[in-house]
Parts: sequence; C-alpha cells; structure tokens
Amino acid sequence: MQKFCYKCGALEEEKGPLIEGLCQDCFTSEHPLIKTPDQVELRVCGQCGAYFLNNKWHDPREKSELSLLRASEELVHSEIKVAQVQPTGVRYVNLEEASGIDVELESESVPQGIKVGIRARGKIHESQESSQTAEGVVRVKVETTTCDVCSRKSAGYYEAILQVRGEAPLSRKRLREVYQVLESTFLEEQSRNRGEFVSKIEEKHGGLDLYTSSTTLARRLAEALKEKYGAKTDESSKLIGQTSDGRKKYRVSIVARLP
Repeated sequence: MQKFCYKCGALEEEKGPLIEGLCQDCFTSEHPLIKTPDQVELRVCGQCGAYFLNNKWHDPREKSELSLLRASEELVHSEIKVAQVQPTGVRYVNLEEASGIDVELESESVPQGIKVGIRARGKIHESQESSQTAEGVVRVKVETTTCDVCSRKSAGYYEAILQVRGEAPLSRKRLREVYQVLESTFLEEQSRNRGEFVSKIEEKHGGLDLYTSSTTLARRLAEALKEKYGAKTDESSKLIGQTSDGRKKYRVSIVARLP
C-alpha cells in the first residue's frame, strides 16, 4: 500500500519520506523553524548605560550606540524559540536548549528604535532531506530608565565610611596620589561587582572621607592604602536600625591613617 501525506495527498515515493504522516513540504509549512515576537522592549539606564536582561542589570562594554545594538541582539536571542522534535511531538524551546540550528542576528538603528534581523537554518527532524531556512525581523523599543545601582547612588546610599587621614594634614600632592590608588582599586572591585560604588567623596581634616556602597568595598580600599603606604587601620560600627527581617543594621566607619 502506498503511503501518502494526510494533508495534501502527495505520495511518499514522489515527495520523499513522510514525517509524522506529512510530506516534506507540509511538515516544513506546519512547523516553522523559529518563532519570534514582533517587538520586544529593552530597558536601558540613562545614566550608566546598563541594560536589563534575564531579570538583572548588565554593564555595557561602553556607553554607545554599538552597545545598544549588542544588547538588542542579546535580548532578541533570548526571545527566539526553535522547533525541536520531542517524544510528545514538535515543541518550541529556547535556543540554549536546541541543537542543529544555526542562527545569525544583525541589528541596525531605525527611527523607531532598533531593528534586529534574524536568519536561521537547520533540520527539525532527522528524516528531513534538506535544511529548513527562516528569516524574521524583531523591532526593539528602547525604554530609558534608571538602574538599581544608579538609583541607590543618586539617593546617596552608603553602608560604610572610609576616613583617610595622616599624622598631619595631607598635602595636595599626597591627596592626589591617594585618590589615584583608591580610584584604581575601586575600578578593579567594580569590575567584579557592578553593585559597588562610592556615593560621595569629601575632603575633611586634611584627608578624605569616602562613602561606600558596602563595608566590603571600604575594607578593600583601606587594605590598598595599607599595602601601598603602610597605613594603620581601625574599624568601628554604629547600630542604625534593623532590616525588614528583623536583623540589626550597622554603619561601619574605617579610619586609614597614613604615616
């Protein structure tokens, strides 16, 4: 008995191996290679350029149009669903879960935002005689907002104070040297944890007061002064309240005294 496609009636011997009762052409038309939304929204911090993806903020390599294009491609990549054969039939899964599918993205700025073009190629089923291809376009609407770190920084949030002092008031030259050491150390720490920041720097009593986002950062900055100058450090804490879950909340002060 000859086998035929239940949808169009084409004979298997004419159209190639049937796949789940469909000829090659009907299987392809019934199961597009990819599915994508028409439009997605990209949240971007107007102050630092960070973008929101997968429920967290990411720092861009640089604050530029190129960064926005890369972020848009990353967002669209996360939204693409790819057809894959599973025991229960063809299902659409995230790209990370798929195999045998090649996807290329190309983005460009347009008056309404950003446009990301998609080209995909691959086989859904092992019985397919040739690869499927698919093309699509997703528009990215850019929404300017403020990220979590910039919000806290703008509000003047700090957990610790690092007080840099000398046996005598520090000269302008020494203050500049100290600032450079602190800045270098801070940038290194921030590269590991984007949540670290210095909300305020003040010149006081011939030295510097730095208001830091965390006690960890204040301690690391003090350690850098100890390594560079042999500074002596002293730490104290003050109870300022409690957290929402009832734990005591302290504000830490660290004095780094240069010889």
